[in-house]
Amino acid sequence: MVEFGGWVLPVQYEGVLAEHAACREAAVVFDTSHMGQFVITGPRAAEELAAVCTQDAASLRVGRCRYGFLLNKQGGVIDDTILMRLGDERLLLVVNAGTVGVDFAWLGEHLDAAELVNRSAEGWAKIDLQGPKAFDVLACHVEGKLREMSYFAVAERTCAGRPCVISRTGYTGELGYEIMAAGDDTATVFAALLGDERVTPAGLGARDSLRLEMGYPLYGHELTTETTPVEADAMRFVDPNREFIGAAALRRALEAGPKRRLVAMRSQTRRRAQTDSAILASGDAVGAVTSAAFSPSLGVSIAMGYVRTEHAAVGKPLTIRTTRAELPVETVDTPFYRNGTCRAKLG
Repeated sequence: MVEFGGWVLPVQYEGVLAEHAACREAAVVFDTSHMGQFVITGPRAAEELAAVCTQDAASLRVGRCRYGFLLNKQGGVIDDTILMRLGDERLLLVVNAGTVGVDFAWLGEHLDAAELVNRSAEGWAKIDLQGPKAFDVLACHVEGKLREMSYFAVAERTCAGRPCVISRTGYTGELGYEIMAAGDDTATVFAALLGDERVTPAGLGARDSLRLEMGYPLYGHELTTETTPVEADAMRFVDPNREFIGAAALRRALEAGPKRRLVAMRSQTRRRAQTDSAILASGDAVGAVTSAAFSPSLGVSIAMGYVRTEHAAVGKPLTIRTTRAELPVETVDTPFYRNGTCRAKLG
């Protein structure tokens, strides 16, 4: 267990390698109650959110989710979020734990007619059921049609007899669901899921190795207020021609071209790099590592980091300077792991 932002969080139960394998092969459940949940309501809620978030809330259909960002006026990432539309006049925004206060204040400053409620502060919690057997497990506990929920769908359902918001989203690359409810109700669902022999509890250690194998960014590492979606290779989630806070800065960045880019790197050994390690090209420092781990699924070391744009092409040989030795790597496409089930069709 570790302290994080005022929360006590599990790093591992049985062990990171075992929990990682359980997610890739069966199902695991994570306690992610530290993450924030904001509810935004009102006749103009979607319209006002669309002017603040990179997600176009106005075009988001009821029952659908969309990944995107809160940006400052310079295009820097205040947070990466998932926006869910629960009704015509009701939206749910899931944010990172370390930025809950900043995000809430930023939204409060820019929303006018919409009502903004920090549901996390009212005791709501969240758990994530992830893995190729997640549907088989969850279907035993959910009232209503779960099979019809496609990737990035959201619905309000009764699970283990408790009212929940369930989205088919996650952070592992596997078929999975995020389940949000009042704290006591979430605890009931958590216990019900763990009563299934196919489900293993998993901690933040496995969550990090799973997300890195997919090349997913982590706020505070790949994404900060000093980085833009242009640099982070995340413009596929953003329409820069739409007007929202930071859009003008993104258009300028696209026109000028970024001086650095986020790259994925793979070694041929198990030796792990460290965050903030220097990235070298022909002996010269050209960037720094933002995340690194041993990949249990691939059996080698993987990493992500920012390098000068001229060194960002896929297939570029680079070197990471670790505390013990220099680690040869090659830039590669993401995801590192390509057998994830997150988009599996269940119908």
